[in-house]
Amino acid sequence: MDGAQKLVGLAIRSWATLSVGVAAGLAFAWPGLAGRLIYNRADILAGEAWRMWTGHLVHFNPGHLLWDLAVFLPAGAWLEWTAPALTRWFYALTPLAISALLLSVEPTLGYYAGLSGLATGVLVLLAIVQLRRDTVGPHWFWPGVLLLVAAKVVVELRAQAPLVVHFEPGVRTVPLAHLGGIACALVAALLAALRARRHVS
Repeated sequence: MDGAQKLVGLAIRSWATLSVGVAAGLAFAWPGLAGRLIYNRADILAGEAWRMWTGHLVHFNPGHLLWDLAVFLPAGAWLEWTAPALTRWFYALTPLAISALLLSVEPTLGYYAGLSGLATGVLVLLAIVQLRRDTVGPHWFWPGVLLLVAAKVVVELRAQAPLVVHFEPGVRTVPLAHLGGIACALVAALLAALRARRHVS
């Protein structure tokens, strides 16, 4: 019973992470919904601004969705348990920031979908938060996570292809979204550290 109570407590504490995961699952499972949600540059510029957020919930195939959720759900639940307010603000603002980056820097990108940019940012932010707080675990673990994230982004930039997800012809990876997620994580971590320092002083 104690284990079940802990799981319920985790689910309640991580409601924002679970909500994003459920929304991504619904966007994939509900026929026709993805077309109304996907990042579509032309439609965004025509006024459908919600796509800047909802486009990150859309996925092109089951593997795309499962790999993104495999990173996002555990990292997000852990981060939300540790720093709930920071995590929820990150979820609210990072998809918009990534989409704005794509709009301004990738003018030929007509469509974009997937949680990978947000998931990358969440994992980096979790690693930074844990580096500041974790005095028990092995000292190499979180720096190792950051190095693996950096290596993945570099490999995908050079190959212009994803490492683990298979896309249909005509769909390409967008490493800029991952870089945007990382940049958002660095900014969020800096702002959180400055806020904590002000509270201490």
